[in-house]
Amino acid sequence: MALAMEVVSLGGPCPQRLTPGGACAWRLPEDERGPALARRLLHQTMDGLGLGRDVIEDGKLAVSEIATNALQHGGPPPELWVWARTVPAPQLVVSVFDGARKALPQPSNGDLLDDHGKGLGLVGEFTAGWGCDLTRSRVAEPAVSGKAVWFALPIPRVRPGRELRVHPATAAQCLLLCITRRGFPGMRTSDVHGVSVLVLPGLNVWVHPQHFCWQDGPDRYLRRPLIDLQETAEHIVRQLDAIPVRK
Repeated sequence: MALAMEVVSLGGPCPQRLTPGGACAWRLPEDERGPALARRLLHQTMDGLGLGRDVIEDGKLAVSEIATNALQHGGPPPELWVWARTVPAPQLVVSVFDGARKALPQPSNGDLLDDHGKGLGLVGEFTAGWGCDLTRSRVAEPAVSGKAVWFALPIPRVRPGRELRVHPATAAQCLLLCITRRGFPGMRTSDVHGVSVLVLPGLNVWVHPQHFCWQDGPDRYLRRPLIDLQETAEHIVRQLDAIPVRK
């Protein structure tokens, strides 16, 4: 099975389904059209996944809130990202990126009749969780630093007998591409056991037959299934972005 990151720019066609291990990313308008377009793109993508009406409506409400917040308090370039993950649970991850790294969202208790929605503080009540991470853009070239406000929605598990299989060499190459597109240099090599290793600035990532593995602290290692390519890439980009540059 091939892994790929699908990027659709503003005005391009909307994919009806996510590629396994892939992501969709769009550049949003920098005006009031942005939240409306984010709702439409997410609706079409979720509908293509066969998700239920209630989950789709929850997603539209949440993306409208965070896209509006990015419009009012963020900075260019706004982007919408969507991918699926299996860890910590089968979920659809939806993020709105903007370039205002220091303007972090502040949860507040919104009113049901508030013109700008229920408020970020209530997004967690109709999603599986939300947060904000410092990261880099996916669509803008060259990649720019900023933040991504995200939320997660539950999606069905893969049915028995239809588990997705990924070749580790393919996963290693796709992960390297996802990271270098975000502005980090890297190379792919192998260790003495023939396991693919991504050599990145201050960080190595091992690509085993079933999972990615990398160090996330002095005594802590993270593992993620190969199918969680985009989630792994996002973890690593955030980690690399926080590593001081040696001079």
